[in-house]
Amino acid sequence: MNINTLVFSTLLALGFVNTGAYAMDVDATFKELDKDSNGLLSEAEAKMDAVLKENFAQIDTDQNGQLSLNEFRKFIQ
Repeated sequence: MNINTLVFSTLLALGFVNTGAYAMDVDATFKELDKDSNGLLSEAEAKMDAVLKENFAQIDTDQNGQLSLNEFRKFIQ
């Protein structure tokens, strides 16, 4: 992951990014983090972003060890 993506996803998580582009940016960020393209973020994939790494257990509301796009979106909101 490049530094721009890390900075963007951190700002997005903290709510500093324009919400007009919210849906597309969240989907694009999730897709970029989803390295194996299985539609879920593993803990290893989430570790590419400091905010996700630190909050993984809290974000993983169904406690299955992976983050769905829905869980990711709820966290970003």
